[in-house]
Amino acid sequence: MNEEWQQLIKIVSKIVQDETGNQISEKNISMVESRLSKRFLSLGIKSPSEYSAYLEDNLLEEKKAIISMLTTHHSFFFREYFHFEDIEKKLLKNILIAKKDKTIRIWSSASSQGQEAYSLSMFFHRLKLERKLNDFDFKIIGTDIDHESIKYAQNGVYIYRDISHVPMSYIHGNWLRGKGEIRDYVKPKKHIKDSVLFEEANLLKLGNRFLSEKFDIIFCRNVLIYFHSDQIKEIIKNLLLRLEPHGILVLGISESIVGLDLPVKLLSNSIYCQSFYLENEKQIAQKIIGTKKSLIRVLCVDDSPTILVLMKKILSADKGFEVVATAVSAKDAREKLKTLSIDIVTLDIHMPEETGIDYLRTSFTKGKHPPVLIVSSIERDGTDIAKEALDLGASDYVEKPDLKNIVESSEEICFKIDTIIKSHSNSILENNNFKLEPIKTTNLRMREPIKVLIVDDSQTIRMQLKKILSSSSEIKVVGELEDPRQIDKYIQLLKPDVITLDINMPYLNGIDVLKLIIPRYKIPTIVVSALNLEEGSLVMEALELGAIDFFQKPEMQSIFEEGKALIEKIIQAKNAKISIHNSRAYNYNENKILDENYLIAIGSSTGGTEALKLILEQLPSQIPPILIVQHIPRIYSKALAERLNNICPFDVVEAENNEILCANKVYIAPGNYHMTLKKTSYKLQIQISDAGLVNGHRPSVDVLFNSIAEQNLKKIVGVILTGMGKDGARGLKQLKECGAKTIAQNEETCVVFGMPHEAIKLQAVDFIEPLENISNKIISLTKLNL
Repeated sequence: MNEEWQQLIKIVSKIVQDETGNQISEKNISMVESRLSKRFLSLGIKSPSEYSAYLEDNLLEEKKAIISMLTTHHSFFFREYFHFEDIEKKLLKNILIAKKDKTIRIWSSASSQGQEAYSLSMFFHRLKLERKLNDFDFKIIGTDIDHESIKYAQNGVYIYRDISHVPMSYIHGNWLRGKGEIRDYVKPKKHIKDSVLFEEANLLKLGNRFLSEKFDIIFCRNVLIYFHSDQIKEIIKNLLLRLEPHGILVLGISESIVGLDLPVKLLSNSIYCQSFYLENEKQIAQKIIGTKKSLIRVLCVDDSPTILVLMKKILSADKGFEVVATAVSAKDAREKLKTLSIDIVTLDIHMPEETGIDYLRTSFTKGKHPPVLIVSSIERDGTDIAKEALDLGASDYVEKPDLKNIVESSEEICFKIDTIIKSHSNSILENNNFKLEPIKTTNLRMREPIKVLIVDDSQTIRMQLKKILSSSSEIKVVGELEDPRQIDKYIQLLKPDVITLDINMPYLNGIDVLKLIIPRYKIPTIVVSALNLEEGSLVMEALELGAIDFFQKPEMQSIFEEGKALIEKIIQAKNAKISIHNSRAYNYNENKILDENYLIAIGSSTGGTEALKLILEQLPSQIPPILIVQHIPRIYSKALAERLNNICPFDVVEAENNEILCANKVYIAPGNYHMTLKKTSYKLQIQISDAGLVNGHRPSVDVLFNSIAEQNLKKIVGVILTGMGKDGARGLKQLKECGAKTIAQNEETCVVFGMPHEAIKLQAVDFIEPLENISNKIISLTKLNL
């Protein structure tokens, strides 16, 4: 990157930081450069210095364009639906009691393109129709820092698939669908749209806005992750200034403000109220935090007097608990349980004479003993003793509190006890969420079956997947999980070899689950998704986070054929390598000039989407045409092309039939269609067809490679990347035999070393390279010698 570019990126980075508080890290510099390059094209600007001058002359308007260009705008309707449920079932009544006027004011403070605000409008209209608002009305304000997102929200026109996952009870009567040419679009009806007002707002620069009429409910979800702790504190304080004393603040489930010393108290799933309100309005506060019912009666068992004192402090009546007794030993606990009515037992593991494990083994019988929460100094992760406690019937596990982390420990212990009591009362584990398969033993030495955990909120899909996988003797479904919030517990209990994971689920979506489990457990995970563009983009994000493959949700008419593919994916996934590739700080190859007369052809499968990303983003902006076949469904191929186009300095598109090849462009074969090449009038033209499967695939890498070999071109580079099977191996050999230079990804960096291995066995490969060096090898083979 030359000095001119460096100076411009400094200017742009400062604008972003000053306006949004976000800092552009070194790893994102290449993304900034790529998006600025596209901005140059739209403005007809040719150089960084020319854009700097334009920016100086049009600073006010161009600031908005920069923020829109470099901020995230992804959201969807009814995201984290459990927040809506908590408001309806736990919190709304107390807001209505405390209000002095008849209008509930709601602020969607990071509303992106309006999905959250319109979700709130649908939600509160339903409550009004069901007479759950009494005589109250409601008003919603949606804000975002990006003016383009606000314009999108104000327009209120969405693609139909954006609302296709919303329950019909919310769609019916609230949305209008277009007809004819615009039938793929929808817009909210007047009563939904008129309840929402959209405005631009910067959460770090609110000034005096929204101070005169405060809000009863503020949503600020999935935005704090982009700020550092000092900025988070400033934002939360700004929001609290605009929140009624009885109001609630709703944050994203993955966003924690624990440890920031803010004047808030946790009420429910990442929903907070102001701490002074709890102190001054005890009666209402107790209703909010769920103490309307009788206090949860706790027996604390620990041989440490210090821990027992801390537990009494934590489990106080104002939080809904009563420590009715303490016990210093297992024997003492048994005696107390004979005479006292206890709802839950907190149990230490290391105690003299009889350990907590011994106590569970001899005294715990489910249904006859109160549920048990292990409170111990033993770390939960990876310890046999902790797993044994859970296996013996303990409901959950927390580390012992100490004075240094008393606030954090208090919230976790209270929340877990509350959750255990609800689960115990409703028999959730037995009836709905999870079934543990019986383990059969045998004296024969056999290869252990692959243990699979199915995570999906749809009972129908779970049943279909289990039916598919159970048909293979090599696979054992050890568990089915409906509620993704419990995945940590089930991983530790079941030790699955492979996880199948739904993308769109309540409570936590698949993306949030991957962020939790991949860094911690590194279990091969296959994403199971519906075939639509929204989920296609999420699947791409899932693969970037470490998921190794994806599978389209099965349809009954093709369940047998699709089932065979899923079984093969599971078997291959068992030994797959999980790779998370970070982008480099900037592109060292930008100034290199490649021979545009070359043609580059790439084939990939499992693990290929991330391999392609790493390769393409390290190529210069001036490149020969590149043709890519990635084994991928139709909708996902479009999502892949769009994702790569956003990060590359050249165009990346889903190929179209009869398209003429040109330099500085990458063509990705559309899913479920073969892509071939033919020469016409001295030009190379793409052909798209739905001919039969080849090597079990459409598109097929062999089909592309063979068609290129037939054109007798003089300058070709063929590349085969990670993937199961052998598709592309013979085609690469054909390319090599007609004079092409060929590259294969090495075993160490492949997620699945299938396709490259087959090509190497056929002696079809000139160079075997680690993934991080393939872009450099392509450059060295195609660069001009000036």
